[in-house]
Amino acid sequence: MVSSEAVGVRPGAVLAGAASAGEGLIVVINADAGRVRRLGPRALRLLIRRSGPSDLARIITTDRHDFRQCLLEAARAAPRAIAIIGGDGTAHGAIETLAPLGVPAIPLPGGTMNRLAARVFGRAKLEQCVSSLEEGQAQYLPGGKVAGRSFFVAAGFGGWMQVQSLRERLRKPKSIVGLRALLRMAPRQFADRVAWAIGDAAPLSHTTLIVAVGRIDTAFGFGLEQHEPTLLEAAGADIRDWGDLALVTGAAVLRRWRRLERVTALSARALDIESNHEGTPALLDGEFHMLGRINRVTFEPDLGLVWAPARRRGPW
Repeated sequence: MVSSEAVGVRPGAVLAGAASAGEGLIVVINADAGRVRRLGPRALRLLIRRSGPSDLARIITTDRHDFRQCLLEAARAAPRAIAIIGGDGTAHGAIETLAPLGVPAIPLPGGTMNRLAARVFGRAKLEQCVSSLEEGQAQYLPGGKVAGRSFFVAAGFGGWMQVQSLRERLRKPKSIVGLRALLRMAPRQFADRVAWAIGDAAPLSHTTLIVAVGRIDTAFGFGLEQHEPTLLEAAGADIRDWGDLALVTGAAVLRRWRRLERVTALSARALDIESNHEGTPALLDGEFHMLGRINRVTFEPDLGLVWAPARRRGPW
């Protein structure tokens, strides 16, 4: 399902760093994103036309099935940038698709966490983000790379990452079905191990490993860094039973997880991980992937390409 709405470019539009040829700004709305479903694509199109930049060229509404194809077709028009309204998974896919084509992406908040949007706009609401698109410049975004795939916020490794597949079933009215599936899955998750090592150091072993671009706390929305990340931070946690799961989850919510003896956090530019099974369940910016048994995670300073406002509240 795709609908495209052309918007006339108003005369006299001058944008800092704008492309000298091609269309101006193209906006792609993912109708399947959580906040988009709540607000409605029509309301979002009105907001964009009202508050968007003077070189707004087209607004395209699509769904998750046709999303990538819409991006590729929009990129052929050589726009100065393509703005995306959706969640972190949508924004991640857009940056990953458009960066090799040399087209900057603009992740606008349209999901639940919106951590990628926060990296570009800080803690700004959707209307504030849209109204700040008049001026800006293309710039590279640091991220992490593993098994040929990228992440710009955080990646998780280990059996517990498979719980993401239960997310829809854990929501009402299927919550009972999802809870039963979680209870059946739990024994294996407690038994899974991920060994990880930095350089020549002795490997560590945990049930769950989280790797963030920058500090883990700020990657998940706690605090605001005043500079772009230059390292990865990795944290391994041992979750051996339901009590451990409750303890680690509670400590993470209260931002006291670093004090736990069963948690080890280290910073690095690269680390090697190995699963005790044939594959490694992984979440990359909220998207599930089954990777190989042995993987290397690296920090990449120029991984994504985004169009950032000239004045922003901070990268995180």
